[in-house]
Amino acid sequence: MKTAVLACLSALWAAGVLGAESPSSFAYGIAIRADKSEALYRLALPRAVYRGAVRADLGDLRVFNGAGEVVPHAFRPRVTVESQERPPVALPFFPVYGEDETQLEGLSLRVERNASGTIVRLDKRSRAPSAKKKLLAYLADATALKDSVHALEFEVKIGAPYAAKVSVEASEDLATWRLLASHAPLVSLQHDGANLEQRRVEFAPRKPKYFRITWSGMPRDASLGALRAEPGEARIAVARQWETASGAAVADKPGDYVFDTQGVFPADRVRFELPQENTVAQVQLLSRAKSDAPWRPVTRGTAYRLRRDGTEVTSPEMAIGENSDRYWLLKVDQRGGGLGAGAPKLALGWIASEIVWVARGTPPFTLAYGSRDAKPSAYTIESIVPGYRRDGELEANVASAEQDKSMTVKTAEADAPAVLAGARALEERIDVKRWALWVSLLAGVAFLGWMAWRLSRQMSERAKPSSTTPETTSPRREA
Repeated sequence: MKTAVLACLSALWAAGVLGAESPSSFAYGIAIRADKSEALYRLALPRAVYRGAVRADLGDLRVFNGAGEVVPHAFRPRVTVESQERPPVALPFFPVYGEDETQLEGLSLRVERNASGTIVRLDKRSRAPSAKKKLLAYLADATALKDSVHALEFEVKIGAPYAAKVSVEASEDLATWRLLASHAPLVSLQHDGANLEQRRVEFAPRKPKYFRITWSGMPRDASLGALRAEPGEARIAVARQWETASGAAVADKPGDYVFDTQGVFPADRVRFELPQENTVAQVQLLSRAKSDAPWRPVTRGTAYRLRRDGTEVTSPEMAIGENSDRYWLLKVDQRGGGLGAGAPKLALGWIASEIVWVARGTPPFTLAYGSRDAKPSAYTIESIVPGYRRDGELEANVASAEQDKSMTVKTAEADAPAVLAGARALEERIDVKRWALWVSLLAGVAFLGWMAWRLSRQMSERAKPSSTTPETTSPRREA
């Protein structure tokens, strides 16, 4: 029995040894270069990783150091939309003169539009300044702006310091005004070689056609030299990479086309390339992770490819929820003839993930991927990068690692992988650990059963009566 127990323990130890990961446990690898001047590095995953990975969550990805040891890594959350700051835009403005502030609401204004834009013209009585009239306000034309404005920057022409208050109003028709900022400080002071300036007035983002600016406490000889509007940050979609797959018609199902993308691309955009011009069709798109899994609906809409005035117009890309399925099915409504001759193409738009990893051990480092046996081992990004902020920014000590092109010279492709274990790592293999555990469990059950059988036999032997006991007879009664 001791021999059986030792055999089970040996099997478990062997399973642990055989389960240790190394670069040879993965199908492909890409060498990455790091000089170890930093503790953390990041790398945008090449397209080849999505073609060779087995798991849609990239759980079969590892980073190894030069000694073949796994080093910790994490996935940086993908940023699909980024903010883009835009420079201030100069606005044309016009002074408004009058005898007192009450005239502001009753001014007669005429608006003329010419090739250069909208010009605000005041009536003849209020247009020219005189000794009795003073500056009441400035009207600024913002009709040329396409974006909302969240601040105005003032450039005041004056040769002396000032500390004034400014109010900003907005209008769509020069008749009705709404207040954006009231008595905001406008300051330019100097003292002992130090300067104090406040030339910006901020307010909630607005997109009016006109601004009206009034100030108080400003020296009489001050005038507005320039006015600039600051647009809010633009929220633009990050540029996607695109993977295109050709469709194959499904036998006995007119209008059905299947696509094999040969990868696990995290697509959130799709578009169709139709085979013939002047085609319009209603379509439905479905997907599945495996070839034998049921289809799941993804989206539906109208696909078209039209020729208009010598220019080809195609249907825009469709936004979908992130989908890493490999197989796709396009179902085309056959009313109107479907797509005609030829097969469509499906283009998937996706944003590559970025990994952050710890440069522990000696280089070179290898990004390995593609394994049926590997399980997810990535850390959370907060565990790898101290002080990580969820706005997508990494700390300054995270450097960019470059793919070592010298390791992929043979294929002349920057994203081509080197073959490690190849197809052997992608094959379904016997789970040694699991079977070793099952063997040990069955051996234990068998051992307990044998012990119970042996104990039962011993107890039955003790309970059996002895065959050497003499037979007793009752005495005869004499009459």
